[in-house]
Amino acid sequence: MTTADEAFTSERAADAAQARVGGRSWVRPGWHLYAVLALLFGAYMGLNAFIGLRSVRPDIAAWKPFLWEWSSVFVILALIPAIVRFERRFRIDARPRRRILGAHAAGAVAFSVAHTVSMVLLRKAVYAVAGDYYDYGNPFVGAFYELQKDVITYVVILTVIFAVREFRIRRAGELHASELAAELAEARLRFLTTQIEPHFLFNALNAISNRMHEDVDAADRMISQLGDLLRAAYDTDQQVLVTLGHELGWLRGYAAMMAERFRGQLSFELSVEPGLEMVKVPRLLLQPLVENALRHGLGDGRGSLHVDVRRSADRLHYTVSDDGVGIPEAPFKHGTGLQNVARRLELLFPGAHSLTLSRREPGGTVVTASFPADR
Repeated sequence: MTTADEAFTSERAADAAQARVGGRSWVRPGWHLYAVLALLFGAYMGLNAFIGLRSVRPDIAAWKPFLWEWSSVFVILALIPAIVRFERRFRIDARPRRRILGAHAAGAVAFSVAHTVSMVLLRKAVYAVAGDYYDYGNPFVGAFYELQKDVITYVVILTVIFAVREFRIRRAGELHASELAAELAEARLRFLTTQIEPHFLFNALNAISNRMHEDVDAADRMISQLGDLLRAAYDTDQQVLVTLGHELGWLRGYAAMMAERFRGQLSFELSVEPGLEMVKVPRLLLQPLVENALRHGLGDGRGSLHVDVRRSADRLHYTVSDDGVGIPEAPFKHGTGLQNVARRLELLFPGAHSLTLSRREPGGTVVTASFPADR
């Protein structure tokens, strides 16, 4: 089913629900505004009628032209809900066209009869209260006069009904499309995030395997640390954003495991600006940057690695630097970790992020990621 079809189905369902409400379905929020607008429009028409009649009937009471126009306007306003319900049954965009045209031709005549009769009765009642008599004149001439105006009014009302419904359908379709796009983007984010975990797990197990031949106790500690990391990962596996405090906890656990892997060879330093623990950040975004530095910059585990987290205005900056082999002179292709980070930043912060890779002097590599904080 297409988006337009789903929006159309939703609109029909809403129409059916409204129809079941009964006689109160036309009393909607905002009806006071419609009544005021009708009152003002009737006053405008009454004033024009009064000014026009003053030249030929200078003795006419001022309230009569206003009564004539107000009675007509308020009867039409009262009949609009019936037209709306009638149009729902015989939609002007439905088929067969001949049946619809016939139904609305009859509807226009019925509307004119109801409008004329109600309007005349209302005027007669007010005149009687005022101690006067309302003379409608020749009923056939008057009915024909009202009919040609009422047909135009009926068509205008149908046009407005159709336009409002099409706007709602289009709006519902746009909202549904935006919801689908958001769901798709979140699904892609979840998929990209889950890619990190198998990649990390493979590298961690490989590190444990290497350490097993050198120090069984260290390998055992690494297995315990890996279990803690996996539990922390599964606690937030349905979240795209987590607090920076949670992200740093994961990073510290990963750094501790790597310190066991390269005991005495690797120096790891983490510097975080105070007060940022509750800032929401992309889940498992910092660890791949650190893992990339260990894998490509400090492949033998010898050297120092520094992670710096700072906030500048409304942006958060991750800086991961190492004193390893640096960026090769040949064209450098980003690995799985950096590609994953870049794609997730683009999905989360399109056009509002940066990910740079540069040489560190006198040697090594600096990776910087920047994105809006508290998005």
